[in-house]
Amino acid sequence: MGLRRRGILIANLGTPTAPTRNDVKEYLQEFLMDPHVIALPGPLRYLVVKAIAMRRSAQSAAAYAKIWTSSGGPLRDHAESLAQHVREATSLPVEVGMRYGKPSFEDAHKAMKEICDEILVISAYPHYADSTYQSTVERLKEVFTDIRTLITQPYFEEPAFINAHIELLNEHLEADIEHLLLSFHGVPELHIRKADESRSHCLEAEDCCGIPHPCQATCYRFQCLRTAKLLGEAVSMPTSISFQSRLGPAKWLQPYTIDEVRRLAECGIRNLAVACPSFVSDNVETLYEIAYEVRDAFLDAGGSRLDVLPCLNESEKWVALVQKWACGEGENHTILNDP
Repeated sequence: MGLRRRGILIANLGTPTAPTRNDVKEYLQEFLMDPHVIALPGPLRYLVVKAIAMRRSAQSAAAYAKIWTSSGGPLRDHAESLAQHVREATSLPVEVGMRYGKPSFEDAHKAMKEICDEILVISAYPHYADSTYQSTVERLKEVFTDIRTLITQPYFEEPAFINAHIELLNEHLEADIEHLLLSFHGVPELHIRKADESRSHCLEAEDCCGIPHPCQATCYRFQCLRTAKLLGEAVSMPTSISFQSRLGPAKWLQPYTIDEVRRLAECGIRNLAVACPSFVSDNVETLYEIAYEVRDAFLDAGGSRLDVLPCLNESEKWVALVQKWACGEGENHTILNDP
């Protein structure tokens, strides 16, 4: 058999089509109806999602409007820009696909199925979570049934990924910053326990992530703490970790970011920087939630300045790593389909 013609799919979670209430409501409904996101029986999940979408669509639309761009929003902009960098460097077919919303995985499949016989999916999720990575894996298996399909495994401690973040920290941390907060997207504790097949380790002890266990291959909390440790060792200031974007009344991973910034302000921190290493692209959670809501909470609690550090976006080392994966160098992938 000759060399395979490889195509690259830059895959991210998704974004509304426009920052309007109807478009945001439609996006929220698609996202929240995924059983990996809200693990309830179908009819009950439908009622809960309908209520959430009705209640949050106007507020979320206003948040998106604050950060929206003329070309389709920052998350999509960064994905398209990264795709263009990879095209130019590798001459490979490269498409962007979103787990929810547009452009969809179906759109990417249609564009590449006639010209490629292998697809490598570059996942936007450095850390394993059932609601992001696993949901994406299962949807890709449904769509790319007729073509060999691979996906990057979680790369939360990949040296080149960590080094790309360290370069960002060195570039954007101002000299007068007193503390660096590493804010990761939150997930319900239920998701952490569910991912532990042993049902006997995750969240069963306060130091569970410090005790080696096979479940850490799919433990979001462990992987976030590992990334935070590696980044914390690279900066010459105190750091702490928190989790943002809580939704609903369930108990999520703690400490919550908004509570942590208040605590830091009450402890005397005046100049704070926040980085968000669970996102590879800036989006509404970084550009609005952190830059507006969390910043306001910090200032109201007595802080003086909160700097929001950029995500990897199209930074040089991140682009170089994605291009390396695209060309088959140092691959760390899982085969999803091999018809």
